Amino acid sequence: MAVPNARYRPNRTPCGRTRREFLWQVGGGFAGLALVDLLSRDGFFARAAEKPGPLAAKKPHFPAKAKHSVFLFMNGAPSQVDTFDPKPALDRFDGTAYKGDTPVGSNGRPIGHLMKSPFPFTRRGKSGLPVSSLFPHTAKFADDLCVIRSMHTDTAAHAGGCLQMNTGTP
Repeated sequence: MAVPNARYRPNRTPCGRTRREFLWQVGGGFAGLALVDLLSRDGFFARAAEKPGPLAAKKPHFPAKAKHSVFLFMNGAPSQVDTFDPKPALDRFDGTAYKGDTPVGSNGRPIGHLMKSPFPFTRRGKSGLPVSSLFPHTAKFADDLCVIRSMHTDTAAHAGGCLQMNTGTP
């Protein structure tokens, strides 16, 4: 007796997932914005709004002001601690051994000693955004920037954190 789909071989993407798995995981992250745009053009959300449900449009908390947005994802770029997110506690603990819950970091290497940022921070613009000396010309743009400091992951590995940030899954 023949087994149905016996010849089926999943089409794997370079990351080792099937196309279906890849699209499922990517669809929940930043790349899903393209899908939302395409569905909006086809009127998908307008039809969904006629039948109230989880996809129905909701009123925003505040009226929209922004016309454009730029998402900068700089894999391998300077650390947030050296750019827009000063950590004053690191000044106190500079050079001391790490004693947290995660004993290893990226590539299975043990986490060593804490280090403060070598770049001084100054407050820029009317908002007083702390900006490091790596960006000396940000004074005129500081009030136009949106810095998100609330994101976190459950891993110390950089690659795993990037995956969680862009797809929303561990």
